[in-house]
Amino acid sequence: MGRLSDQVVETLRRAIIHNEYEPGSRLPTAEALSESLGVSRSVTRDALRTLQSLGLVEVRQGHGIFVSIPRDDAVTSALTVRMERSDLTIGQVLDARISLESSLAAEAARVGDEDAWRQMRGHLVAFEDAVKARDWPVAHREHLLFHLSIIKALRLPALELIIEPLQELIIVSSIPPNPDSAEQWGLGSHDRIVEALESGDPEAARTAVRDHFRYAESPAYVDYGKTLFREVKSRLGDDLTPTAG
Repeated sequence: MGRLSDQVVETLRRAIIHNEYEPGSRLPTAEALSESLGVSRSVTRDALRTLQSLGLVEVRQGHGIFVSIPRDDAVTSALTVRMERSDLTIGQVLDARISLESSLAAEAARVGDEDAWRQMRGHLVAFEDAVKARDWPVAHREHLLFHLSIIKALRLPALELIIEPLQELIIVSSIPPNPDSAEQWGLGSHDRIVEALESGDPEAARTAVRDHFRYAESPAYVDYGKTLFREVKSRLGDDLTPTAG
């Protein structure tokens, strides 16, 4: 049966997952939970600590225990740390992105609509304007949204939820060796992706995405691609803004 606190964790976890306690709502006190579950306060406190580590509840000192509002922060953080502790290089991360994005683009070309492509072009224009203005936070955001708009075109909410934790990895692997170079940012190469998607040709879309990533084969990028993911992430800092040097 496992430890008593594990059983309490599972009972409360199930109640939270099934929205018996709404996100953001306040849970009963530890004392009230202990009484209703028929366990000691120490068992309940252990269970609440476990639920907090799982990101399901928040203990606000002096205010009580609250059900966490679902966010992808914890998953993103865990994935990023896992990547940083590995010996994966930026080039290997890009290889994974190419395989994933080219396949998704092929399907998006088949099912996407004009509204999806209009939003995609909006992000592309904003991205290119930001790069030209050297507004890196906006450039990162709009570049990310451009690539994520391929997924949005599929109209698969579950897939969007699965992909959300990958956003930081996409940003980190998108920074060119020289962030001041418009050419290394791939200005102009994104248009061919949109055009292929708009054509409704899956193979053209797959090829356009792969061609877009050809920059990874350029002399300027080859050595950079061998850089460990954790080194680039550390260089960028928490705000993912390129630093000098």
